[in-house]
Amino acid sequence: MGIRSDQRGSVTVITALGFTGLLGAAAIGLDLSVLYNAQRRAQGAADLAALNAASDPATAEAAARRALADNGFRDAARIEIRTGSYLRSAALPEASRFTTAAASPNAVRVNLKAPVRLTFGRFVGLPPAFDVAVTSTAANTRFAAFSLGSGAAALDAGIANAVLGAMLGTRLSLTLLDFNALLSARVDAFRFLDALATDLGLQAASYTDIIAASATPGQILGALAVSAASTSSTTAGSILGRLGQTVPKGAGRIPLRGIIDLGDAENLSPERGSAGPAIRLFDVVSAAAALANGDRQVSVDLAGSVPGLVATRLTLAVGERRQSSGWVAPGSARATLRTGQVRLLIETQIRAPLNLGTIALPLYVEAGSAQATLRAVGCSGPTGGRRVDLDVQPSLVRLTLGDVTATDINARTPPPNAALPADLLRLPLLSLAIRGRAQTNLGSAYAQRVSFTEDDIVRHSDRTVSSAGLLTSATGSLLGTLELDINGGSLLPTLRPLLIATLAAAAPALDGILDTTLRTLGLQLGTATVAAEDARCEQAVLVQ
Repeated sequence: MGIRSDQRGSVTVITALGFTGLLGAAAIGLDLSVLYNAQRRAQGAADLAALNAASDPATAEAAARRALADNGFRDAARIEIRTGSYLRSAALPEASRFTTAAASPNAVRVNLKAPVRLTFGRFVGLPPAFDVAVTSTAANTRFAAFSLGSGAAALDAGIANAVLGAMLGTRLSLTLLDFNALLSARVDAFRFLDALATDLGLQAASYTDIIAASATPGQILGALAVSAASTSSTTAGSILGRLGQTVPKGAGRIPLRGIIDLGDAENLSPERGSAGPAIRLFDVVSAAAALANGDRQVSVDLAGSVPGLVATRLTLAVGERRQSSGWVAPGSARATLRTGQVRLLIETQIRAPLNLGTIALPLYVEAGSAQATLRAVGCSGPTGGRRVDLDVQPSLVRLTLGDVTATDINARTPPPNAALPADLLRLPLLSLAIRGRAQTNLGSAYAQRVSFTEDDIVRHSDRTVSSAGLLTSATGSLLGTLELDINGGSLLPTLRPLLIATLAAAAPALDGILDTTLRTLGLQLGTATVAAEDARCEQAVLVQ
């Protein structure tokens, strides 16, 4: 009896302990369920608050706290709201994509702590309450398309025909009205690539596949004509059709990536049929012409077509450029545009004073890249109130009068040494020799902020940024630094002032050549023209 009684007592103790353990486990399970549900509720509230706040980062604090209060979270000490910038880049680890130090915030992070009281856990030694901590980050999607170029100012048709024709390997006879139509027209980048893909017979899964292809100048001009004709630019489409007929059939193929950029929209499928970024028609034509010349170097003989000059020859070399952004977001790797670097030699002859013959004037121009960077895209509402901010830096240009020849002009070699004076005039019979050297720099190394309103975006309004201290006449500024070495015996006292006056009189004609040539290539002396082509403000999304 004693042994059986002891056994029954042991079973009772074990059963009691087991039952107590089961009750403890059930209690912990119930409390864990409470914690889980509380965390889900807090996470949902934080997500909603982040989405509401990211829709307009300017009012993020109020919007987030209002959303949290509506869901029962009102303790300000347990809420942290931070605005910042979220960069969608696979190259960055997730923890580094959100930064609070941002001039133009596009994201909001909400940190929330919610107290949860336990019902049964304290009976098994757990704390009576826990803090549930959650974090939510939301970013809005804002894109802009912008351009950087020479604007819509009128060109000298004769010089523009000569420069574009030389690059395309043909003779052009476009009128001033034709050039004005091309300068003012814009086309939809997607429709242009759609037309080009049809002509090339491409079955593209995305626009990346089309841009990776190449096409002849004639095919590019034809696709531009189709896309222009489908919009209100019917006049420009007709001009492009005529232009395409003059291009040699055997012209080399041009990589499309060199003439157009869709930015962050490159991966979209052509089948979506959505509107693409607007691109300046003349910029695409000019870029295609520059790439059509494989060496990117051309020589143009203007002969005596420029009033005031006896003869003129241009030799120029053009570097790569990117002047239309496509859809890009602030802070992305594609948010900066740069014009192409240009080296230009203007060899001209001017009638010398006192009937001494002609003066040979070699004017060498080295133009660096102007650039524009997208800094911010603002959206006050779904249908209006857009704002685009760009940082714009005009091109740095160096003008030199020195011993430079056409063989020195090459985009792939170091710049020529223009430190030696040039022979301007030499008459051995009169023992007369005139040598000269001059140099001046135009432009600024500092960027300027330019803002575009909703009305500016709709109208495609141009903004021109000029360097401080830019003189009216670039050539006049150069000649103001002219150092002359005249060996002319008895003519010396009379010749120097006459020579300076003769060169000054030719400055306007040289300015015209310089301005039109650079504008044809998308550059301006000491200035940069930008336009916000479009902006898109889409809904905020959770990113972390």
